[in-house]
Amino acid sequence: MKIRWLVLLCSLMLLPACLPAPGDGTLTVVFPLETTELAGGSSVRVTVTLADNDGQPVDGATVHAELRAPDGRAFTTIPCADQGQGRYLADYVTLPLRGAGGQWRVIARATWGDGKQAYAERTFKGLPSLSEKYRDLYGFWIDIPDLECRNKVHEFRDHVYENGSGFVILEYHCIGGSNILAEVDVHWQHSDFPADEATAIEFTQRLSPPMYHDPDMPNTNLSAEQTTFQGRSAWRVTGQWKLTWRSSGALGDGPIEWLVFQCPGSDWLWTIVVSTNEPGYLDYLHRIRETFECPTK
Repeated sequence: MKIRWLVLLCSLMLLPACLPAPGDGTLTVVFPLETTELAGGSSVRVTVTLADNDGQPVDGATVHAELRAPDGRAFTTIPCADQGQGRYLADYVTLPLRGAGGQWRVIARATWGDGKQAYAERTFKGLPSLSEKYRDLYGFWIDIPDLECRNKVHEFRDHVYENGSGFVILEYHCIGGSNILAEVDVHWQHSDFPADEATAIEFTQRLSPPMYHDPDMPNTNLSAEQTTFQGRSAWRVTGQWKLTWRSSGALGDGPIEWLVFQCPGSDWLWTIVVSTNEPGYLDYLHRIRETFECPTK
């Protein structure tokens, strides 16, 4: 009697808990895994597999993957391309630099044939980005994205002196055939804003050099000009630098730029240094530099 009443109640009210979950096959999120940990700014590529109820791979389905951020909001929905043999692959999605820490959800849905469908979920752990780390440590913000190249090597280093001044090194190295080096450094020092070109150049040459700088080869072709940065007076110093590859010791060279400016309410003189052995990457480094935000306290 109780069972008949329950069936009747479900039929009349169409309670979701009573309805069978849709599933004409098995959709599985292969990546990311439950154990995957990804920091803000890094990329994830959702991979799923689809099989029918007999366990046979299903090709030709329409598959989408939705990513939900830790706060529950829908971050993005992307199609997953058919790779054959029941495997579907989405394009890379870059996690945001702000607010990526926490549990992310992947919700995958597939439809095929005459209205057949399947559904799957997976969670993975998001970690705070390096941008957030340095903001929390030193107060400033700068975007720290993935460099767009294969075989990337990242090296991030920071150092604070006894008087509170310091620097952060954000170095990207694309190894292999391209062998591209791109570096962004942020320095904060107790110093007056340079009064003239010579003082500006002299100040920048006292700062710690780029990570791959050849200590036996000074910077050359140095020049300075007054400019503005985010509406504030600044000095732009440019030059050429020599570098040594750690693996081979071979020398290379490339452009280097220092941007010296003050932040409102800050006791420090700030400098952002961009350097590379590939001039074509300068615009990319300039875009990163433009994301800088002064400390708010």
